[in-house]
Amino acid sequence: MKKARLILGGGSAYGLAHIGVIEAVSREYEVSGIVGTSMGAIIGACLACGIRPKEMLDLAADVSTLELFNPLTLDFSRSGIFDGKGITKLFAEWTDSREIESAEIPYISVAFDLRRQYTILINKGHFSEAMRASSSLPFIFAPQEMGDYLFVDGGVSHPLPLAFADKVPGEITIAVNVLPPVSPKAEFYEETDKTDKEKLNRYEIFLQSLMHNQGFMAIQSIVQYKPDIIIDAHHPDLSFTDLRKAEDFYKHGYKAAKEALKKYQVPGFAKLLRENYEKILQRIVTKK
Repeated sequence: MKKARLILGGGSAYGLAHIGVIEAVSREYEVSGIVGTSMGAIIGACLACGIRPKEMLDLAADVSTLELFNPLTLDFSRSGIFDGKGITKLFAEWTDSREIESAEIPYISVAFDLRRQYTILINKGHFSEAMRASSSLPFIFAPQEMGDYLFVDGGVSHPLPLAFADKVPGEITIAVNVLPPVSPKAEFYEETDKTDKEKLNRYEIFLQSLMHNQGFMAIQSIVQYKPDIIIDAHHPDLSFTDLRKAEDFYKHGYKAAKEALKKYQVPGFAKLLRENYEKILQRIVTKK
């Protein structure tokens, strides 16, 4: 089997599709390195610890919304809504409190340090802390303090961390993007009548805005770093809040990966796809 490094992007619940992607990719490649952001860092850590996709699915199915957003874990420092301590404990249970240095597969978690104002690559220490640091979604969770670092979600700067692919071993690079597609469309404002459309809560407003921005950054990363294989595993019919639908995300991720890997066997497909991303990026930049 050819050795492949996996670059797993962020995307809240959308990132659960990584589990299905890993199942499909592992049948054709030996995963030799992992770089992950946010949910990609969480799923990637599980794989690095030797947890198989089916086991990950069971872990995800057992997590309740109350466990993640427990009123008893409110952040009284006011740096987030929740303090994140319960999630860190959960990650420690999943990974048996293992350290990254002992992993079966080289692993890097991508986080953003608010004190230094740049990205930090975490490749040592406890998996649980690296997972929590990379997924510390601003506003929702308090930043993760580690030494004099103050970490927030790695998606702030690298939602699809292809920039660091060469930091882990592999013969080829496989990038997995789960973020919603970015539309290059722009039009002038016109007055319209008010509608009774469903209102968004502040959590949805924040995440939708964040994901649109990160989707654009992910395309920039793909165009700049040119991975060997790109798997678009975004689920168009589910939401970033659908954490209880891990099975659906898994099936979609598996199918998307199988189809992508098959298409890449067609001569010229990779070149055409990269050109398509370049055109999308060009249209977005032109309209800004």
